[in-house]
Amino acid sequence: MTSLAGKKVYVIAIAGTGMSALAGLIQAAGAKVAGSDVSCFPPTSLLLEYLKIPVDLSYSVESIAAFQPDLVIIGNFVRRENPQAQYVMQNNIPYESFPSFLEKYFLEKSSNFVVVGTHGKSTTSSCLAHMLKDLNFDPSFLIGAIPHNFNQSFAIGFGNDFVLEGDEYDTAFFDKESKFLHYRPTFGVWTSLEYDHADIFPDMKSMEAMFEKFLSKISTSGALIYCRDWPRVHEMSQSFHGRKLSYGFHEKSDYRIENFQNSESGMKFSIQGQIYENEMTGNFNAQNFTGALVSIHVAKNVQPEKLSSALKSFRGLKRRQEIRFESKEHRVIDDFAHHPTAVSQVIESVKSRFPKEALVVIFEPRSHTTRRNIFQSEFESCFEGADYVYLSEVFKSEAFKENEVLLVPEIIKKLKAKGLQAFGPLKTEDILSEALRLANQRPATFLILSNGSFDGLHEKLISSLKNL
Repeated sequence: MTSLAGKKVYVIAIAGTGMSALAGLIQAAGAKVAGSDVSCFPPTSLLLEYLKIPVDLSYSVESIAAFQPDLVIIGNFVRRENPQAQYVMQNNIPYESFPSFLEKYFLEKSSNFVVVGTHGKSTTSSCLAHMLKDLNFDPSFLIGAIPHNFNQSFAIGFGNDFVLEGDEYDTAFFDKESKFLHYRPTFGVWTSLEYDHADIFPDMKSMEAMFEKFLSKISTSGALIYCRDWPRVHEMSQSFHGRKLSYGFHEKSDYRIENFQNSESGMKFSIQGQIYENEMTGNFNAQNFTGALVSIHVAKNVQPEKLSSALKSFRGLKRRQEIRFESKEHRVIDDFAHHPTAVSQVIESVKSRFPKEALVVIFEPRSHTTRRNIFQSEFESCFEGADYVYLSEVFKSEAFKENEVLLVPEIIKKLKAKGLQAFGPLKTEDILSEALRLANQRPATFLILSNGSFDGLHEKLISSLKNL
């Protein structure tokens, strides 16, 4: 790792999950850090306050000029016209993107586990980091979520391993390729592949091109570990000529998941005769865990019984099937799922874990892709495992043309035709009223799905349920 001790690093757009974690990583490496953004909310604001990293809630030139940075990191949501970005370029201050900075200052000499894919990146990389830590390898890591075992999304370890969640999103206004192309993968872990990020990729072909480039980046001394259950992942992986190993439920997987069971206490499955258990549920999580297990087995030659012990103590992530409230009759579960495949998977998982209560799914179309009608037909079917469905209005639908916006009334119509109790589009306060009305009638599990704050709905519902 190149030394950052004594340097002054300014982060433009510091309040994102990844950027705030990077700021913490930089500070832990000995640099003085400050940054800017237009807004900053929990949990990011709490992290930056805890780290005592000053944040200017504007992009004022005065703020960055007063800090006198040695180096500036420019986030991928920052436009070229941003006044601070203009100041940096006009004054010839060295600047980097988030991933190019990581590559240059942290990843050149480490052994890097890079987890990529449309679904499961955060869980797989968090599980991998936890197990490496539990097995005394003490890795560094940077993840786009907060693992409960660490209570933060970054760390600098004493070992030589670095675990990274490899984002396929673009890098910066001056680098339009995917972030994960900077991460120098020794071991590439590929979880899944579906179309996403319509604001970046005009079609599936352009998205696949980034994953093809990622395969070419994997070290010849390492390996590709990929999920065999995704046909396109398997097909594309055949172009990789280094060491590759597959995992999953597929009968031809090198590491096949067998005897899978879900229950209220969690999951149990076996691989090559070894039993694995964890308190989380869902076959997609079994896939995620197996990706992590195989990676460590291949990289470190750790025996299965030790891997089993390490997996058992993994406690999941915030905003991934996170039980935020539980009483005798009700519970509130928070999940980040927004893609229809992820929505379907988490519904199946929660329903299998808590089959006795009514499952009430509350969904906010908030990401760039899900606010558009790209997945209109998929959203008309992905809620089918629920007992009740409440859909909010499309978040800031005015950002799109009328014929591009997800048609929530049409989704509701189709769900009702299939016999579901479905309602929407509803404002947040109306969803809260309907949820509480139902809670007064019967025991229920409320599953709130959003990749944002959902106008504070989680906290409002929990507060109200406590007073029932």
